[in-house]
Amino acid sequence: MGGAKFYRFALFPLMLLMLLFVPTRMVAQTDYDTSVTFSALAGSPEGMSEAENFKKLFDGKKTEGTSSKWCCYFHGSANVIFKASKAGVPVGYTITTGNDNETWGGRNPKSWKLYGNNTDSNDAWELIDEVSEDKVLKDKNYASYEFTCKCSTSYQYFKWEISAVHGGDILQVGEFELKLQTCSHKNTDGSDALGEVIENVEPTCTEHGYTTHKCSLCNSIVKVYKHDVLKPHKLTHHELKDATCTEAGNIEYWQCSVCNKLFSDEATTKEITDATSLVIPAKGHTFDREGNCTVCHYKDSRYALFNLEGITDVTITDNDSYPWKMLDLNADGMSAVSSYFTAESKGLMSNNYGKGHSTSEIEVKFNVVKPILFSFKYLISAKNSNDVFITLNGKLLDEIKGTEQKVYKSILNKGEYTLKLSYNIFDLVGDGNKGADRAFIYDLNTATTISDYVAELDATNTKLTFKKITSNNLESIDLSRLVIVNDKPMVKDMYDIETKNIKNIVFDESFKTYAPTSLEHFFAGCSTLETISGLEYLNTANVTNMYRMFYECNKLSSLDLSNFNTANVTNMEEMFYSCQNLSSLDLSKFNTEKVTNMSGMFYGCQNLSSLDLSKFNTEKVTNMSGMFAGCQKLSSLDLSKFNTKEVKHMNSMFESCSALSSLDLSNFNTANVESMSGMFAGCQKLSSLTLSNFNTANVEFMDNMFNGCSVLTSLDLSNFNTKEVRYMYSMFQACSALTTIYASDEFVTTKVEIGSDMFSGCTKLKGFDSSMIDHKKANCGTDGYFTPGCAYAEFDNATGTLTFRYKGVKPAGAYDLNVESNNPGWEDQKGNIKKVVFDASFAIARPTSCCWWFANCFYLTEIEGIENLNTQNVTDMRDMFTCCYALTSLDVSNFNTQNVEDMTDMFLGCEKLSLLDLSNFNTERVESMSSMFSGCSTLQTIFASDKFFTNQVFDGYGMFQGCENLKGFIDYIPDSDRDNNEYANYKTGYFTKLVGKNGEKKIGATGETLATENLVLDDGKDFVAYEPFAAKDASYSRKIKEDSTWGTLCLPFAIDQSKETECKFYRLTGIDNENECITLESCEEGEIPAGTPVLFKMNKDEQTLSISTKDASIVKEPVAGTNVTKPEAETASDVNLVGSFTKIGGKDNKGLDKNDYIIGKDKFWRVSDLDDGNGVGIKPMRAYIHPAYEYLARAAMLSIGKGEGTTAIDNLNAISNDANAEYYDANGRRTNGLQKGLNIVKRGSKTYKIMVK
Repeated sequence: MGGAKFYRFALFPLMLLMLLFVPTRMVAQTDYDTSVTFSALAGSPEGMSEAENFKKLFDGKKTEGTSSKWCCYFHGSANVIFKASKAGVPVGYTITTGNDNETWGGRNPKSWKLYGNNTDSNDAWELIDEVSEDKVLKDKNYASYEFTCKCSTSYQYFKWEISAVHGGDILQVGEFELKLQTCSHKNTDGSDALGEVIENVEPTCTEHGYTTHKCSLCNSIVKVYKHDVLKPHKLTHHELKDATCTEAGNIEYWQCSVCNKLFSDEATTKEITDATSLVIPAKGHTFDREGNCTVCHYKDSRYALFNLEGITDVTITDNDSYPWKMLDLNADGMSAVSSYFTAESKGLMSNNYGKGHSTSEIEVKFNVVKPILFSFKYLISAKNSNDVFITLNGKLLDEIKGTEQKVYKSILNKGEYTLKLSYNIFDLVGDGNKGADRAFIYDLNTATTISDYVAELDATNTKLTFKKITSNNLESIDLSRLVIVNDKPMVKDMYDIETKNIKNIVFDESFKTYAPTSLEHFFAGCSTLETISGLEYLNTANVTNMYRMFYECNKLSSLDLSNFNTANVTNMEEMFYSCQNLSSLDLSKFNTEKVTNMSGMFYGCQNLSSLDLSKFNTEKVTNMSGMFAGCQKLSSLDLSKFNTKEVKHMNSMFESCSALSSLDLSNFNTANVESMSGMFAGCQKLSSLTLSNFNTANVEFMDNMFNGCSVLTSLDLSNFNTKEVRYMYSMFQACSALTTIYASDEFVTTKVEIGSDMFSGCTKLKGFDSSMIDHKKANCGTDGYFTPGCAYAEFDNATGTLTFRYKGVKPAGAYDLNVESNNPGWEDQKGNIKKVVFDASFAIARPTSCCWWFANCFYLTEIEGIENLNTQNVTDMRDMFTCCYALTSLDVSNFNTQNVEDMTDMFLGCEKLSLLDLSNFNTERVESMSSMFSGCSTLQTIFASDKFFTNQVFDGYGMFQGCENLKGFIDYIPDSDRDNNEYANYKTGYFTKLVGKNGEKKIGATGETLATENLVLDDGKDFVAYEPFAAKDASYSRKIKEDSTWGTLCLPFAIDQSKETECKFYRLTGIDNENECITLESCEEGEIPAGTPVLFKMNKDEQTLSISTKDASIVKEPVAGTNVTKPEAETASDVNLVGSFTKIGGKDNKGLDKNDYIIGKDKFWRVSDLDDGNGVGIKPMRAYIHPAYEYLARAAMLSIGKGEGTTAIDNLNAISNDANAEYYDANGRRTNGLQKGLNIVKRGSKTYKIMVK
């Protein structure tokens, strides 16, 4: 690295010379007419605002406090045209800067031309003066600078044309004052109008002597030159001065102290017109490989960063006032990026932190002596739109912004390289710096042993080959045509050439061990790509993202993806988007079980005529918007295997599938779908569309849903529920063949915000009126365009199944629902009915009678989907289930009986039913309950609530006749006086009230005080109490793991500590973060109240926790456990032990905060440290620690009672099992074991303090 250079020029001598060598143009003009005024005629650009318009150039306001200016964006040219109040010869002009040039440097004009004419014609301009590369105007506020003109022609119209500014893209001028000589200084009689001599000036070495006079005509001051001799120059000799590493020198020269002219000889025969030629530039440092200057011994540590294998001849040049410097981890703002670095990190960082509108820039040149792998990390932590530009030999590295880090890797061939680093800070506004507000490169490295995956571009720029290269096979490779694949996720980013040139991509067998995790945008934009071969060598086993993988590969006609392993892919959004020429696509081996996004997957694949998606697993997909949109040649599509239960977005899913003639989506589960906008829009040939099971209860967007389905003649939307829909505009627009739209009363428009053109062009709909086409006509009423659907039952003789449905049209052979007390139409089939199904569509139906529906269905064993039977309008349930002898279970818990008047014989003869849950029954209108449960000989429990009224019943005879196993508050009594409706209650009769559940097991209670016989809580099952109740006996047990002695407990009944001998109970007192432990104290003797969370410690050899009690009061929910407020130096801590009767956490960690702690293996573990909280939870009847503030959860793990002082409970495990331990009280007296208060325990050579409260 010998001979390395560093350049930083000493500018002061040059600036001094420039100040001395004043151009003659700046000599003040005195011979001009001060009475002339100017007015602006036109200007371009006009200005940022009216206050900064070009007209402000001539208003005379140029001093602080009263100034104005012309300020505008500058894009290569600007001009202003103005007129003088009278014509004159231009002799000079003054340019005054604006009010903030010091703040916003570079806005002054740099190059310009001044024109004049006397006709105000744009094609008659004559050049007066020209300035190119101005060096006079400075970034000063309100500063005026004089310029002279050599002109002899009089003009009245002028144009000032500016072609460059000193920097940036804004032009700013405060005032422009043109000086015109309008007078000949002669009276009308030809006599001289000049007055007496004002001043007599002697000659100099450059100017003859002169006198000054005032003209009586124009009042200007005029010079009259003498015919005398110029004086000789007064010379000062400047000796030769050699330049050093950092300071500039100068050549030998002479300068006149009068006129400031420069000469290279004492005889003044050789004038120096360019003052910069006097300067001998600084030589720059000559650094060794460690950055030590071999001349002046200055050290620049930055050089050592490039002291890398294969790199020599490093030169670092600082290009501005804020050169990049060595990485400083202690600099202001660095805490924002500390996670990216280690203490050993070395690198460079920009140096303009906090400097508004500035650039930090350096240039590093180096030589590569043999092929190397060059790598480094680069990072930005920027405020607003501040940006970094890093180029290597002019090629810009991948853009980063905000706070982002990337890794650069490239194979460099032998040759010279330039690395340029530039960080730009724009205006500082608001609260100052954000983040580190810097850019960095660090961890620079080279390697001459190469083994990497690359893409090689052939000489024609049309073929790209992916392969693995090593140091052994570099000889035949043009390294300049290689790009390392690792950090180039897209083909279009791999080369400077445009991807439209690439026609063929090849994957070499050596590439098969490359295992990317993302192929997002990998082939995107390869618009001329025709073939991809060797795809079997593209290893996709670890890939999770295939977003836009083949996006706009317009020329690809076929793809063989049979070897793709997609088992881990979650995103296939727009994977084949706009592959317009793709006609063959085999996805039969795609594993899509983890995919969540398929939106736009085949969008614009207009040549695909068929797609086999029968193997697709879509159970996790949430987005299918635009999935098949624009597939213009698809004539059929079988989606019968699609599972859409998680899908939320189906908008534009089939839009413009203009060849589809039929589509059966009856299997689609749309319960979670929110958007169906444009779902079938533009399906011009669609004549059959089955949406029979669509659940639209959550849909908000239906605009354009069927727009342009011009051959559809009917639509069955009878199952549509549109209560949440907000947009219906153009929903059926241009459905010109549509004659019938079946719907129900669930199709409402109450929330619709925009419904315009909903029926535009539906000219064949009944009663169509072209003036009434919005959502107001979306109803089944007399003024609506809809036709009501119908409810019916259909019997399948082959399976013995009776199915209830609600559709637009009743099929042939189906039965109407009966009304009032009429027998149903399926009466003749009752001996054949084995199963009843209520289809999801039937949920829309509102039957008014269920009388005799299943009476005498002797062989009925199963009723499916009974939750889809909505009984809110039913008035008659007489004999509904009479003599269903084979029915062993019946769920009527969702029945709405608020309008039922007759329940006679409702369950009569259901001899195999053992339980009926009628908790939801409201019988306030029921008048007859006779024989309601008669003959239910196996029935043991009937759950009912306080809403089961009998005060309107006039006939309740034999209501419970023959229910010999029924037990409520009392057991069944076979007495005709005790089987009527008087005993239809849970306080004194045969009913039981549902008060809770343990797992799926229902818990009932009876009597005025609501008591149950025996409550046995199963460990691991949720306990839910709907209200407080009592239990004659209550118990709970848990098997303790062999590696644990500590646990948490929270029960809905009180714990009598005197009866529990297998463990001891403790309450939480706080968290000791200094010792990373929790602190405890023993629970007071007696009962632990119901619902109180506690900790327990099992005694030696005990592995089963068994709690039982009698006459227990059961509470609904846990009470707050420990709530400790512990004063500290600056704040207070707040820690809670939170109990639960149900499971908390688990999948998706619902319910636990990241800072909570759960117990395991006698320690408490912070949730966020257990697999990032995924799947972390607690089982029922347990508790967790919840710190109220995040700062209390500093430790990842907390011991139990570990620490100094009087709470060393963690040692109880060992002490309590040590027969040789000695116990003493606080006064030193020997005791038999742990006592209340302070205990001193000696165990071997150690002494412990134990506090028992």
